[in-house]
Amino acid sequence: MATVLQLALQPAAARQAAPTRSSSHVGKLISKVEIPAFIPRPDLIDQLVRWASIEIQENGVANCGCPCKVSAFYNDGQLWGFTVSFLKDGESAADVRVAFDDEVTLKHEWVGRGADGFPVLEGKAEEIKGKHFEIRKVCDRQLTDANRSSIRDFCQLLVAAINKYYAFGSCFVDDST
Repeated sequence: MATVLQLALQPAAARQAAPTRSSSHVGKLISKVEIPAFIPRPDLIDQLVRWASIEIQENGVANCGCPCKVSAFYNDGQLWGFTVSFLKDGESAADVRVAFDDEVTLKHEWVGRGADGFPVLEGKAEEIKGKHFEIRKVCDRQLTDANRSSIRDFCQLLVAAINKYYAFGSCFVDDST
């Protein structure tokens, strides 16, 4: 299984665009990674929206090379992701959405040991919506090299925030804590 960082930095030709299925799956797929079922989706996305507001919207010029605007994205009334608008002259030059997909994954109560000694998922299975976390370009505007660079910088920062969440349960942890 590829890591989040490997997927985010993968060349565009190596990625495959998924078919458009719903409002959360519009635009061109940039990167996609499966999120383990035990990761609480509402907490992860809430922290990432707050992180993006601080690191991308308030510090966009320093972190991404251009001013940015972050807006929450809701699916069926639930916070499901956010959209980052990369601005040029006060107008959006590119829009990128970070959100879960509509696929379902199963979360089991525990992991047991099978007769052969290998792990086996056991207990009641709960369906969890949002199997994959996707980054999509949701505008039809042509990108300049500066836009691509800003989006790449954003993706690298996002990957670091997700890795902090995996490791520490918060994307706001830094090296000094």
